Amino acid sequence: MKNFKTLAIVSVLMAVSAPLKASDYPSKPVRIVVGFPPGQTTDIIARKLAQRLTSTLGQSFYVENRPGVGAGLAAELVARAEPDGYTLLATSSGPMAVNRWVHTNLKYDVKRDFKPIALIGTFPLVLVTSTNSRFSTMKDLLTYAKGHPGKINYGSGGNGVTNHLVMEMFKERAGVDLTHVPYKGGVAAMTDVVAGQVDVMFEVVSIAEPLIRQGKLNALAVASDKRVSTLPEVPTVGELGYPNFRGEPWIGLVAPKGLPPPVLAKLTAAIDRAAKSPEWKQEITLLGATPRPMGHAEFGDFIQSEMARWGDVAKRVNVKAD
Repeated sequence: MKNFKTLAIVSVLMAVSAPLKASDYPSKPVRIVVGFPPGQTTDIIARKLAQRLTSTLGQSFYVENRPGVGAGLAAELVARAEPDGYTLLATSSGPMAVNRWVHTNLKYDVKRDFKPIALIGTFPLVLVTSTNSRFSTMKDLLTYAKGHPGKINYGSGGNGVTNHLVMEMFKERAGVDLTHVPYKGGVAAMTDVVAGQVDVMFEVVSIAEPLIRQGKLNALAVASDKRVSTLPEVPTVGELGYPNFRGEPWIGLVAPKGLPPPVLAKLTAAIDRAAKSPEWKQEITLLGATPRPMGHAEFGDFIQSEMARWGDVAKRVNVKAD
């Protein structure tokens, strides 16, 4: 009986102290895990967000890169972490909405293992070729592709990643046969596009736009509903004859399931503050993003809708990563 009372008292004290500890959050550095190599868009945005959170919450937020398996290794790591707010995942449509459809042995489940915190924005893809390529327009590309099936190759950041799926969608809509060349990350693929070793590629504007401005890449079209503000001269895929074509990855922040509500509230308030800042909006707009701030509940619904959308695409074009 005495042991039972002692356990009861301990349980009550733990229940009372948990919110108090959460209210002091953060009391030590916070790790933001990114499933992509340094220099990719998710990494760039995560670092900018870490700076904002550090300034707002008065504790260091830092980025740790853990690339692999379509960013699945990072997701798996965070899914197993303590849900105390000191390990977060800056993630994208790939690991959250695409991976379950293209990988057969994922060791995490999005709905079971994660607590959505906030959506940051969407990042349209742009279709590019080298400036030394024979293809300077979409018409050039499609005319050659239809006359030479399989002779044009395209790069991606890896089997089953978003820009792979978007190109497969495009192939289906345009009725062309292109050969896939997967890389371990979009930056490596883009390097070979610039060099002319790969003919064409869909890549996020933040990576491609500087190379376009430097005269190293031609931009053929953007895969969004509207033209991108940083590339206003580039038409959408829809304008070129394929209406309602949309290939827009997104980036958001999630935590392990079980994140204490006071910690969630602090994080969402800090991110909301950043999202309302004109400086922040300008920063991510210059990266080719469309700011789309979204709180945790709405973000959770958005993830589920994106899982359904990309699942339909993956099944339709029969993409598998393993």
